[in-house]
Amino acid sequence: MRIRIVRGSRAASGRLTHNMALPTFLIIGAPKCGTTSLHHYLDQHPEIQMSTVKEPNFFVEPINAAYAKRRVGSLERYEELFDSSIAVRGEASTSYADYPRRVGVPERIKEVLTEPRFIYVVRDPVGSACICPSLYASQLERYLRHFAQERILVVDQADLLADREAALEQIFDFLEVESTPGTVRLNAEFLKSSERRSYPPALANLVGFTIAPRLQRLPPGMRRTLRRSVEWAFPPLEPFSLDGATRSRLEEIYSGEVERFRALTGKAFPSWSV
Repeated sequence: MRIRIVRGSRAASGRLTHNMALPTFLIIGAPKCGTTSLHHYLDQHPEIQMSTVKEPNFFVEPINAAYAKRRVGSLERYEELFDSSIAVRGEASTSYADYPRRVGVPERIKEVLTEPRFIYVVRDPVGSACICPSLYASQLERYLRHFAQERILVVDQADLLADREAALEQIFDFLEVESTPGTVRLNAEFLKSSERRSYPPALANLVGFTIAPRLQRLPPGMRRTLRRSVEWAFPPLEPFSLDGATRSRLEEIYSGEVERFRALTGKAFPSWSV
């Protein structure tokens, strides 16, 4: 799939030549890495505007009908998510680092955006039930074919959890905005595992595609009230756990990936289990 540009003109290089309200950076990463919380933190910075819809998934192909409903599919609608009066604009879609389930994403990004920056949030892959997004070296290698390495900042979720202020200062520096952690409320975390609930199938799509992406924009009091109601009405998900054989198999799958990822990034990831 190639993204069809229906407005504006192109130079000989094929790039758009008019000034569009498009993101200057993208947050990518595996599910449950804290991208929702990071979206919230960055959106509080006075020099940053995050998309009004988290996970617009604009640069990926819809893979089923339910996924298509939540995807922002046209360039016009995508532009509407951003404020052109703010110079630093971003969005967060974990689907952008989900090769080989979703292919061609870096190519589509390269076609539309001019030298974007990337914040790649990762975590211990063995603690994640999602195989494809946890193949970090394979994801990063595909981006490095199209974008310079200095435009990609890799952030370990463990660092965000251990010292959120220091991790955000690193991100602010990468985005070339003022370091103002005092203006950013850091004590909120969103979509934590302990808050996830088991919903009937008909309700699951409504919660996942419509309600959950908008929760972070509710006032804190309303959000707490809604959370208590959900906790009363629906049982919590069973805690994710691995038996010994499954853990060993995952460590085997990820060992080569993590070794390559450490070599690509120069980071040790000391808290990881592989």
